[in-house]
Amino acid sequence: MIILDTFKSLLLKLNFIESVESDYVFIKNFNNNPNAYLKVDFKTEQLIYPTDKGFKVNGDFTCNFKSNENFVVFECTHRLFEKGYLPEHIELEPKWQVGHGASGGRADIWIKNHHQKSYLLIECKTYGSEFEKAKNDTLSYGGQLFSYIEQEKATEFVALYACDYDVESKQIITQQMLISHQDNFIFLQENPHLKSFKKASNFIERYDVWKNTYQLEYATSGIFEDSVSSYAIGKSNQTLFDLQTVDGNVGKKYHEFATILRQHNVSGRENAFDKLVNLFLCKIVDEQINVNNLQFVWRGIGQDNHFALQDRLQKLYQEGMKQFLNEEVTYIENEAIDKAFRHYKRASTKNIINQYIKELKFFSNNDFAFINVHNEKLFYQNSQVLLKMVNMLKDIRLTGDNNDNQFLGDLFEGFLDSGVKQSEGQFFTPMPIVKFIMNSLPIEQHIKASTTPVKVIDYACGSGHFLTEIAKEIAKIVKTTTIAQDKYNLKDFYKHIHGIEKEYRLSKVAKVSAFMYGQNETQIFYTDALAKNPEIKENSYDILVANPPYSVSGFLSTLDKQDQIRYELFNEVNDIPKNKNIECFFIELTQKLLKSGGIAALVLPSSILSNDGLYIKAREIFIKYFYIIAIVELPSATFGKTGTNTVIVYLKKRQASPYDFEHFQDRVLSWFEEINYTQANNKPDDDFEDTALLKKYCQHIDIAFNVYQSFMRYQLTDELMHNEIFVEYKKAFEKSAEYKNIQKKKLNTTFTEEDKQQETQKKLLQFITATEQEKILYFILAQINQVPVLVCKAPSETKKQEQFLGYKWSNRKGNEGIQYLSNNNQSSNLSSAADDVDDEIDSVLFEQKKNLGNINTPLYNPKNKLDNSKINYLIHANFINEKIAIPTELSQLCEYVPLVNMLDFSRATFNKAISLTPKETIT
Repeated sequence: MIILDTFKSLLLKLNFIESVESDYVFIKNFNNNPNAYLKVDFKTEQLIYPTDKGFKVNGDFTCNFKSNENFVVFECTHRLFEKGYLPEHIELEPKWQVGHGASGGRADIWIKNHHQKSYLLIECKTYGSEFEKAKNDTLSYGGQLFSYIEQEKATEFVALYACDYDVESKQIITQQMLISHQDNFIFLQENPHLKSFKKASNFIERYDVWKNTYQLEYATSGIFEDSVSSYAIGKSNQTLFDLQTVDGNVGKKYHEFATILRQHNVSGRENAFDKLVNLFLCKIVDEQINVNNLQFVWRGIGQDNHFALQDRLQKLYQEGMKQFLNEEVTYIENEAIDKAFRHYKRASTKNIINQYIKELKFFSNNDFAFINVHNEKLFYQNSQVLLKMVNMLKDIRLTGDNNDNQFLGDLFEGFLDSGVKQSEGQFFTPMPIVKFIMNSLPIEQHIKASTTPVKVIDYACGSGHFLTEIAKEIAKIVKTTTIAQDKYNLKDFYKHIHGIEKEYRLSKVAKVSAFMYGQNETQIFYTDALAKNPEIKENSYDILVANPPYSVSGFLSTLDKQDQIRYELFNEVNDIPKNKNIECFFIELTQKLLKSGGIAALVLPSSILSNDGLYIKAREIFIKYFYIIAIVELPSATFGKTGTNTVIVYLKKRQASPYDFEHFQDRVLSWFEEINYTQANNKPDDDFEDTALLKKYCQHIDIAFNVYQSFMRYQLTDELMHNEIFVEYKKAFEKSAEYKNIQKKKLNTTFTEEDKQQETQKKLLQFITATEQEKILYFILAQINQVPVLVCKAPSETKKQEQFLGYKWSNRKGNEGIQYLSNNNQSSNLSSAADDVDDEIDSVLFEQKKNLGNINTPLYNPKNKLDNSKINYLIHANFINEKIAIPTELSQLCEYVPLVNMLDFSRATFNKAISLTPKETIT
């Protein structure tokens, strides 16, 4: 609220100047209003109005500093003078006699028109709770405003008004409630059963008319906006410039949303959020294309109706879906129907068909059905909900040049947390994990190294958390760092942030979320990421971050043949309809999309590291095409009690043309040929290239190099066959069908026992050679992994898991879902004092947002991403090849491990399983 300490700053903001007569007096004259002036005397603490010019003040109690409300009256009067209201038409604190069913009392400001008739009565309140109380009183029974009308029945408008001044931002913020006390006679003629203000004989009847005929309708603007002239309240279009940015108390809007749902018994919160997203989409489009005549507005019962409102919304929605998601939405304008009948003369037929179309358009579920609609009665019930939602949003400006609108983002996050609640059983990536991943990536280094804006993609973006967070990080870097792309602005960077989402609803959420954070240019594609998309170029992305879907049966059946054969993994699939290893295909898609040197962070099921089948091929992609930088094993509580164990795999793509594996694949084959060639020509055995790598492999499997060379000459010596690994090979081969088929062959003159032994030995050698050549290849690829892998494992105890994550999951009714553990509040339990469950949700929701900024976890520091005591810093350093010693406090969670030690080369079957508990580590 405005208080004495901020009042002088407010006056300076309003262009008051110090009087030449006294340093204590501030004065302002109004150029467009010659008789108007205002003064403030800080020495006598007096508010001075132009009473010598016809301005009337009833009592000096409103002209001093004793009440903060007096400052509001003063500021409101200033607005009236600025607007052009004449001093002789304004009276402060008019007094009426109590009686005739009214409470009487004093209004704060009374404005008359040019005929000296009562025009507008304003009741001023301090900003915040006092205003809200007066507003609620007015809605409940009429409050002070209707008691004033009872004294001056000719009054055309009444209003509640409050203002505040933010010294830091130097912004004046207001709250308004404007009620028209004028009948709409055309509307009343169409609805003769409704009562009018004109016929109301007392306070109670007048309030009942407002409630039942005009449905408690009020406006939150219409007096002081630039588009409104003096003495012409409510007679202009609402423009973009009339809208206000949302203030810091985003909880109020969410509480209003929750209150509307409660009032109308709307129980389906996910459906309600879905419809709210549609309204956000409409509003964004409206602000872009209807700048001077906004359509996302309720024009009042006298000028508007529910059918017209929904028709306007449907048109905006159609435009938004086409513009932002390239989706066609069927919508038939009334003008199109009229045009279709322009040559048809029978009006009765046209009217009947129009009625049928009207019923189809409005009396069934549509994109704005908060409740189930299938008849006219339910249409009107839903219209009451829709109207309140529109009024809740209509005064907020969603578009503009503010590229980091945290308040709007927080507001949308609040709605999102309610509508797509992060409760157990849902797989949206929790925000602490999102922020941890973002803080681990060397984004700044990639931006500095590139001459063009970096390209970013999340091919399973859901509600867009990864995209909005990485966009915010890019914005910080671009604004504060000297980079090679200074010729580009932030919008150019946003254009290169791409999201793909297959679910229709979430794709809208992601796009709206980007708008709410001011990241308008972020592109969201509503499509199947595994299908070919001409907008998504292969080998072009610098950064890929995603939590792809897991275990989706029949996903390959939804792809056409051309899309299926794009993937090498498709050749490994036997049963297309039953295959559910979708995460493996997303791993291959990662390889396709990233450019050489590009980085990725993937949230994957832990089974990706060890399961057989298609998972082996997925791990081959990891090792062949990427350097593995880090693997973080997340606890089972990460996504609630879902039963899914997950890991975050951090990757950097190897250089192509050719890839390392292509080169060393040829080298391994040539080694076996070269060693036999050199032996035949009496050349030294180690005269060929890359001997050091081969020797390291022999050392790793504990076989002498010269012994292994005999094997490479296709000799299985006794010494070799007594080695444990080769013993395992022999056992595995003897279990094979090939071995059994040889043993089943009957001996005869053309196939002797010696022949059988030779064939067995030959097939055994082929069996071992194939596996060993594969092992050598993957050993070398692991050996030249750019850095030792940083392996991080969460503790096993539940309490320690919560401390590791920085959050826990609650099952308590009314407070279900994620609970952040902050430095200020380890329990984050805010339940006991709430009056009801929904109020409790409101308070917890926005307290949680604050706690997220203070979250306490070894994963990352929300205040400093370069905190070297956190895991994200170790991963970030490993990406850029900086070896950082693991801090003592993380030594039980993290270790550096050579990738070769994470692969098992000791078994006959080589499935490339990546173990997070290796035998040897690096400290």
